[in-house]
Amino acid sequence: MNKYIYTRWLFIVLLATASCKKPDFEAQQQAQAAGTISDYLTNNFDFSLFAAAVRKAGLMDSLNQATATLTVMAPTNTALNKDSIYNASDFDKWPADSLRYFVRTHILPIKLFYNTIPLSSDNRYDNLNNTRLYISRSKDISAALTVNGVNVQKQPSLGTTTGATYGITQLNGVIYPLPNTIKVVPVTVQAFLLARPQFSHLVAGLRKFGYWDQLATDGPFTLYAPMDSSFERRGITLDSISRIDVNRIDPVVFGGYFLKPNHLFVLDMLQLPPPAGTIYLAFQCPDVKYKLIMTQQPFGSGVGIVTAASTATRILVLVGPNASKPYGEQGTLFLGETSNTIFMTTLNGIYTNYTCTNGVVHLLSDLLVMPDKVSR
Repeated sequence: MNKYIYTRWLFIVLLATASCKKPDFEAQQQAQAAGTISDYLTNNFDFSLFAAAVRKAGLMDSLNQATATLTVMAPTNTALNKDSIYNASDFDKWPADSLRYFVRTHILPIKLFYNTIPLSSDNRYDNLNNTRLYISRSKDISAALTVNGVNVQKQPSLGTTTGATYGITQLNGVIYPLPNTIKVVPVTVQAFLLARPQFSHLVAGLRKFGYWDQLATDGPFTLYAPMDSSFERRGITLDSISRIDVNRIDPVVFGGYFLKPNHLFVLDMLQLPPPAGTIYLAFQCPDVKYKLIMTQQPFGSGVGIVTAASTATRILVLVGPNASKPYGEQGTLFLGETSNTIFMTTLNGIYTNYTCTNGVVHLLSDLLVMPDKVSR
């Protein structure tokens, strides 16, 4: 009898201990891994271009060490095609340092499992370049996991024992497939614009209205950047910018292109939902008379500048080139987007952002503000 009672109590104690123990997600996923990250990239055609970049950068051996602890944000071939990379030989045109920096941008020196990422926006992790990546996890299935504003591709469930929906586990870490490359540049927003001649009109306008020097400071900034062709298409030249009378035009004409202090990716909308009954988020522009709006609905179709006063009413007053168009087309699309009625969480085209040392730069397909709509 005593032996029976002892055995019974021992069973109860073991059962209670097992029920209180948290699941070891790493052990569960690790048990299903058979090879290294190097093996996986090399043997999967979808990653053949990134594998070529890793090899040319001299990092394949590092990804082949079974005892390493790594997380690789791996762009698919389609992602690299968007950056005009179609063959492994295309990487031969890159300087060795640039290629190595590009590959190391996509690698974290830790094992980061989906289940262990906090449910919040912009969780910060340093990559092999010691620059910061921003990883967001949301309950919204349309953007449950993003890195620097790029949606991570969902994986089929690995079984009821893991419940994993994101990440491919290998012996030495985790691989997350990306539909776009991560673009991190080790310069300020100001230096980013200055190094690219296609933004000369935006630079000229920012200088004209006294905003330029700010973009070299700590920030953080979120900058929406139309190229010179957008200005020229609207009849705005470098000469006409130089002749603007700053006393007759509100400074939002160029101050509307950046926010401070903000570090916004498009899909942050899912972590920063609009108030109940509102379909957009409004952010204060440097010119207090105006606000920049981002929306998850077809209304706006990207971003737009509106009068601050109108955000307290039911009708937004936009000051951009599309303000007179029908509902669903009033905003400015991101560069590469082809439909005026997309949801911002879908982003059908080749939406691109660049993470700088003091902020984020988004590329736009058109202007946000027209001078004649903000005259005093």
